[in-house]
Amino acid sequence: MKYIFLAIILSGVLILGMFGLRGHKFNETPVEIFPDMDRQDRINAQSRSDFFADGVGSRKPVNGTVPIGFSVPEAAANEGDAIVDGFSLSGSYFNSGQMGDYFGDGMPAEIKVDKDFLVRGKQRYGIYCAICHADSGNGNGPVRSFGPNGGQIPIANLHDAKFSDPSNQEYRPDGEIFNIITIGRGLMGAYGGAIPAKDRWAIIAYMRALQNAKITAAKEQENKTEEGQTASTE
Repeated sequence: MKYIFLAIILSGVLILGMFGLRGHKFNETPVEIFPDMDRQDRINAQSRSDFFADGVGSRKPVNGTVPIGFSVPEAAANEGDAIVDGFSLSGSYFNSGQMGDYFGDGMPAEIKVDKDFLVRGKQRYGIYCAICHADSGNGNGPVRSFGPNGGQIPIANLHDAKFSDPSNQEYRPDGEIFNIITIGRGLMGAYGGAIPAKDRWAIIAYMRALQNAKITAAKEQENKTEEGQTASTE
């Protein structure tokens, strides 16, 4: 009987050791019962690797291959042409967000804003933007609370007047937003190498949809409030 008792106690200690302290923060090296692939062979960016014969860790694309989701162009693009599936930042408004020396506003002529385009923008926004700017665009994404010394990271609220109100002196037109996504600004890194030009415009279109939805909701609430006040005075 005492062995059964002892086995139960040992089992309890083992279970507590495995699961009981999860979520607690401490500075000591934890005891690992299951390593869960915490340490495995990998290659750091721009570092050497003895796995390959040439010793180079970062590999070039295989000749003749095309990234998933892209197609081989029928002909080489001319200077200034819109590269619909590309990552270019030069030439046309589609590729740069600029009209001459100034940032333009509105979608490029190559873009058709429809339901599918906005759905694509929502998907890309969820992948690349929501982690910082939040699903709603108010800047309270999960990353915000991970500032130094437990503080908050200042992240742009996309509903602020400088992003949503064209009459604001600091207003960022669509072309400037495109440029910011492409090369980054301040704490925001560059996404031009990860997001094709067309998807950048899709993100901007979805961002404008978020802004318009909030503005519309605010106006509807304001109208209801005014109607209620009018009814109460009659």
